[in-house]
Amino acid sequence: MRQPRIGVTTKRLRGHDPLDRPQMGTEAAYLRAVWAAGGLPVMFPNLSPEAAPACLEGVEGVLLTGGGDIDPARYGAPRHPQTDGVDPERDAFEFALVEAARAQGKPILGICRGSQVLAVAFGAVLCQHLPDITELTHDSDAPPPARAHPVRLEPPPDLETFLCTLGIGEILEVNSYHHQGVPRRSELPPSLQPIAEAPDGVVEAFLWRSASGMIGALAIQWHPELLFEDDPRHLWPFRWLVEAAQGAR
Repeated sequence: MRQPRIGVTTKRLRGHDPLDRPQMGTEAAYLRAVWAAGGLPVMFPNLSPEAAPACLEGVEGVLLTGGGDIDPARYGAPRHPQTDGVDPERDAFEFALVEAARAQGKPILGICRGSQVLAVAFGAVLCQHLPDITELTHDSDAPPPARAHPVRLEPPPDLETFLCTLGIGEILEVNSYHHQGVPRRSELPPSLQPIAEAPDGVVEAFLWRSASGMIGALAIQWHPELLFEDDPRHLWPFRWLVEAAQGAR
């Protein structure tokens, strides 16, 4: 049986071509993590939103990667002075991709910006600059595999069993390279279930269940793709995605 194909989102690359030709790509760590978890990564360019359903026809799951900030107009907020890296083309394609994946019953994993895309897609409002509300460092400048802070995991029974088999307990030390996020669990819409938070209450992970009751989307605010080679336990979100993609065939 072939490996499940995982569609991986990309971002606009700047300064990599002397002729200034537009390019798209993503960090290799995401691709290595998908492969290490048993999947085959397939990179998606940022096409028009209408292309999203067709892109999904060749994959069994979706990975929303990190990158610049989401346009706050998508959640009805004015732009904060620290909001940066907004790419309307990427926003439009990725939000269409989430909608199409939900319609086709294909699992989604969101990492960092990807978790924020999922939060906004389901109706959440982001804090655009966490240093405004907390003293905990979320935008660390320490290179991987450094950890920034612990997260407390509160997974539902089905996910808890999965985590226990990998030796993951209640507390997990993680990295942190973001300045936006969902500031507290009360800010999540009812359709999303928080499953991890930082010591200051910032939501670090949540999930969404489809009408069948299965976990259809998983959001992780930290960067496990930068940690799994140092500690294989951090591969767990990608293993979840690959196993869910196998079940979605």
